[in-house]
Amino acid sequence: MLRDGWNFHNDIAIALESIARKKYCDNKRSSTKIYDADSIELGNFAEVMIILLRETTEMENDHADIDNFVNKCGPYLGKSGNSIPKATAQELFENFKQLYY
Repeated sequence: MLRDGWNFHNDIAIALESIARKKYCDNKRSSTKIYDADSIELGNFAEVMIILLRETTEMENDHADIDNFVNKCGPYLGKSGNSIPKATAQELFENFKQLYY
């Protein structure tokens, strides 16, 4: 269920940028444009989630959940957040957070 006034930038892009900045807090990667909320909104949404998950789970052997998530993201690679159906974008982001944390 989407909250009243939901929008991609405020509800997903800023939160995803924050997650990336926390991961790379002392690393120059945190300032890389791909992790910026505007870039996430304009086309890096799926890519950022996939990068974060792959880097976080690189030492684990079983990646079936991550692989399934990547497959779900496939149609949205390079797509503007505003071109992804709202419910789909929110569902992907919620699924990402479950896998990430």
